[in-house]
Amino acid sequence: MLIRIRSPDGMHRIEAGLKDTLAQLLEKLTPVMNAPSPDAIVLTRDVGGQNILAEFEQSIISLGLKHGDMLFATVAPSARPSVEPTSAQASAGGSSNKPAASGGAGSFVVQEDVDSQLEKDDGLIRRKRDTKFCKHGANAMCEYCTPTEPYDAGYLAENKIKHMSFHSYLRKILSQSKIRGDISGAVPPNIPLPLEDLDYRVKPNCLSGHAPWPEGICTKCQPSAVTLQRQPFRMVDNVEFASSAIIDRLLSFWRSTRCQRFGFLYGRYDRSPDVPLGIKAIVEAIYEPKQGWEEDGIKIDVESEDFDNEVKRADAVANACGLKVVGMIFTDLEPTNESGRVVYRRHANSYFLTSLECRLAAYMEL
Repeated sequence: MLIRIRSPDGMHRIEAGLKDTLAQLLEKLTPVMNAPSPDAIVLTRDVGGQNILAEFEQSIISLGLKHGDMLFATVAPSARPSVEPTSAQASAGGSSNKPAASGGAGSFVVQEDVDSQLEKDDGLIRRKRDTKFCKHGANAMCEYCTPTEPYDAGYLAENKIKHMSFHSYLRKILSQSKIRGDISGAVPPNIPLPLEDLDYRVKPNCLSGHAPWPEGICTKCQPSAVTLQRQPFRMVDNVEFASSAIIDRLLSFWRSTRCQRFGFLYGRYDRSPDVPLGIKAIVEAIYEPKQGWEEDGIKIDVESEDFDNEVKRADAVANACGLKVVGMIFTDLEPTNESGRVVYRRHANSYFLTSLECRLAAYMEL
């Protein structure tokens, strides 16, 4: 049977036998949740943690659990393994752009200050009293003047906001979960749902009586359908440069050589006033690492140790100035016959990023 476990790290699916005890279920859950021992895991029937399961020697069936039931699990704070950064790591500031194992034991992420501010904000969009439709007094409200949610489709369309902010998206999926009854309505609106551990593999050992995969498959063991769709939100809603001279210095290289250039954007994050619960990146400097340049591209050995050390030194200097990497920038310009004009080739009817640029962006994101 399959038992679903929802934890702060996401959704887990644990295969359990019909005669397995609660203690055996906790043993299977321990490595999945990165807990030091099964005793450190607190298993409850409800999201509030009031109905704790402590009958470790009883079987799962005797506890009233069925195939597909959901339980909630947390690791006791006193039992969690230490993932705090060392003093040397903290003083170094920033991280290497070279991909490393992430999300496992030992990973530690410090939340941005702007995210902490937005979590405390209710995000409601205040509206003025409508002189045409509002028939009440100044101290009352109706459907035409009550505050709307930050993900309200009408407001976004009216203000020509193409994508909602990430924090607005979190509020939206939380509201939808409350409506469906997946979680309690008492959960605060600024508490994000844990990530769900999606699994699209064929379920083994199906009991429907057909031949095992790939000779046979049924609706009970086949994976769910996958639909490709556009992401409805943006992690960063706007990028602005603190001074026009920052971008002008990058473009001056192309003007003098007609060769392309690449650089890292260093800056900070702040609240965006134009998008509800939005975030903007303010670029204060561009650092151009050692690179080879051509008229139709650039050459960077991003996997070399020299490049890694160079980025670490730049990160340390930026951290001392209160800045961090907020993105990257590169030129792809081709002059026309007219003086001061370039070929307009990146648009909705052609492309925005090439395959190599997508690979580079994914590499830097890791």
